Amino acid sequence: MREDVLIAAALLVAAYIVMSRQQDGAGWDGISETVLTTFDEVAGAFSDQPLQDMKTSQNGINMLKARERLRLTRYSLGDGGYTWGYGHFDTNPNALPETISRDQAEAIFADDLVSRGEKWVKLYVTVPVSQEQFDALVSIAYNMSPRSFKKFADQVNAGNGINAIADESVYWVSADLQNGIRNRRYDEKRLFNEGIYA
Repeated sequence: MREDVLIAAALLVAAYIVMSRQQDGAGWDGISETVLTTFDEVAGAFSDQPLQDMKTSQNGINMLKARERLRLTRYSLGDGGYTWGYGHFDTNPNALPETISRDQAEAIFADDLVSRGEKWVKLYVTVPVSQEQFDALVSIAYNMSPRSFKKFADQVNAGNGINAIADESVYWVSADLQNGIRNRRYDEKRLFNEGIYA
């Protein structure tokens, strides 16, 4: 009975959060992504999370910033998304000012690192990992949706590492982006497997 009450409460909280995050004109993909990840967040609050106290190391931060590159002017990715700063992403160009300062970019990066990268690693990876592996996983999570990152976490949790899924993920993006993703995944695999920062 207690489990049923917790599940019902989790669903109510998830529904409330989804409604509060709903933006005008959001398509089904955005809504379904929000519903699924919100449910995972609520369910995660009731589960053991072995990485809860981990943080991205300074080496991991440096690698991620070098990979994302600082851009102070908003630009289109060509796939319906827009970004500036260190890879801060939105599908609504009006949600991002035309330009930002370096200080703003640093503050947004610090928030995104915790609310995107670290959050999904801590939620979805349920086995202990080294600092270097954590940093590699944060880099991956920072660069994709929570649902896509969960495929990486599932492989890590199953003891399979990230090599196969990292190679597969190159083909999840359009052909013109594949070389950049392939290089990024190479660096992340090297960090995960060998502890070597790019």
